Amino acid sequence: MCGDEQLYISCLGMFLDDPTMDELNEAIRIKSWDEAFTAAHALKGLAGNMGFVPLMHSTGKLVVLIRGGRLQEIGDCVAQINSNYRDITDAIRTSFTHKEIKGE
Repeated sequence: MCGDEQLYISCLGMFLDDPTMDELNEAIRIKSWDEAFTAAHALKGLAGNMGFVPLMHSTGKLVVLIRGGRLQEIGDCVAQINSNYRDITDAIRTSFTHKEIKGE
């Protein structure tokens, strides 16, 4: 973001509105592994771009597990992803006002 703090804060708001986490959980719930892989891969990239390292690592692990067909091993990984995501979204909501995030 080239040091543009306001741009980063604005992107935090977009992260909160991004549907990828919901899509990932739904794909896993219905065992749609291609969709789960796509959502996990997208969330991994988003987390990496935003500097959310724990979320990037946990989604990266899920990508590897799905790609390798190791579906019986995803339970703990999905729980970790949801925990990482919750920590991030809670921190964003605690740290910034709605106006700051929306650039108002």
